[in-house]
Amino acid sequence: MRKLGGLLPRAHRPHSTTAAPDAAAVTPTSSHTLHDYNRLLAALARDGDGDAALRVLRRMRLSSPACAPTAASYTSAMSALAKASRPADAASLFDDMLANGVAPDRAAFSLLLHVYSSHLHLPAAAHSVLLWMTGLGLPPTPIDYADLIFSFCRAGRLDNALQLLDEMRALNYPLTPHTFAPILKAVCDNADIQAADALISSMRSSGCLPDVVIYNIYIQGLCKIGNFDAVDRVIYESARNGWEPDAVTYSTYIVGLCRSGYIEEAFRQLETMVAKGLQLTVVGLNILLDHVAQNLDMWVGKEVLERCQELGFVVDVVTYNTVMDHFCKKGKWLRVLKLFTDLLKKPITPNVQTYNILISCLCRAGKFEFARYVFSSKGFVADTVTCNILIHEFYEAGKEGELGFLFADVNAGKIAPDTITYNTLVDCLFRSGRRSQAVNFVRHIDGGYPTEPVAHLTYWLVRSGNIREALRLFDDIQIKGLVLDCRIFANVIKAFCRKGPTECTDMSQLCFVLDRMLGIG
Repeated sequence: MRKLGGLLPRAHRPHSTTAAPDAAAVTPTSSHTLHDYNRLLAALARDGDGDAALRVLRRMRLSSPACAPTAASYTSAMSALAKASRPADAASLFDDMLANGVAPDRAAFSLLLHVYSSHLHLPAAAHSVLLWMTGLGLPPTPIDYADLIFSFCRAGRLDNALQLLDEMRALNYPLTPHTFAPILKAVCDNADIQAADALISSMRSSGCLPDVVIYNIYIQGLCKIGNFDAVDRVIYESARNGWEPDAVTYSTYIVGLCRSGYIEEAFRQLETMVAKGLQLTVVGLNILLDHVAQNLDMWVGKEVLERCQELGFVVDVVTYNTVMDHFCKKGKWLRVLKLFTDLLKKPITPNVQTYNILISCLCRAGKFEFARYVFSSKGFVADTVTCNILIHEFYEAGKEGELGFLFADVNAGKIAPDTITYNTLVDCLFRSGRRSQAVNFVRHIDGGYPTEPVAHLTYWLVRSGNIREALRLFDDIQIKGLVLDCRIFANVIKAFCRKGPTECTDMSQLCFVLDRMLGIG
């Protein structure tokens, strides 16, 4: 059996790129002006090409003094790094700018604040930048404040966000719904509707009329506490309050009703939504069906799908998978099969998840030959999840000898097993009484002794009282020069604890095993 590996990219730091520049990248060119370089850096910032931006900065430093990087040059390079998902490098480049004697301007400070607040999620650091700007006589912009308010709200520091809002009022900055939205969401997430009402009132008194985004957040908060009468009232009064419900408004309402078990009312709102010419997104429809399918006594999946199609919704493969999965969990394999055959009659292509749901359901129903037939059907390309489902279900049913068709595909490289596959096989072998086979299997996975399967095997050996076998396993691992991972230690301790106080009264055996594992026994 094979196991896929991965490579981690190296971290890039602005300091390291300045230490050893290549000759081609730094050859001075007198024909380029500072304006040319800054235009190039601005373009690289738009493209998010951080490496190229750093090369241009190096070239500017080695050019004539007239082309030395300015605050605008550094700001563009920082922007390129941030867009390239390298915010820490962007913040470090700000330090390089200071070290090179370049004074940051308002744009550079604003970008650093944005990097700390929105990329690195460090609102305290972003707030220190805001205070730094103010101290230098560079008043932060309303956008800077909005950025920081959002960051504090996301970190759950509502008091800090409200303090910034008061500062904006004191500075006579214009307040927009965008500024209030994260605060309102934080309040609603805390289910503090009274505070939400007060905040919306303060918006109106500040001359900032709440828009549909604000009311959608408010409705989500009302749905969270189950106050659907208030939701109806808010939607009914929308025209008077100067906003119009949109698809998000009704989607939020419908999902809230579903989560509270009001499926019939959710469909009534869905019909109202359709009558208004609004279309529920496929994601919203699947959330609706996800909750509908949980109540299988009220709805049958096929009828639900047909009703949605009558309302004009586009039903996709995810929709079918959602309903099939719930029937599978209820053991209704005939309904799953009926939905699958209905799907094949439509211009919708089943995906690997569709087949996996069907195979799982058939195995649970004892229809193993049927599951094998589906696995071998033309056009279906199995994945690792399929492999894991079949191994688990066939072993549980004592039919592991019939898995030759699966292992043939694994050995041929058509399916790449993963850690879950190995762990499942170890568990199944041990539970079926094949202890020696489980040990030999772990010894031969990818050269021997991968951590996760070893941890699983260790648990079963200790739990079943095969302490000597576990110690031999640890000795073999250490002889090969491998280190016992912390997960193996954790499973040893867990297995001893599961044995219970009647079987392990003084824990001396556990201490002995741990000493041997640590090489001090």
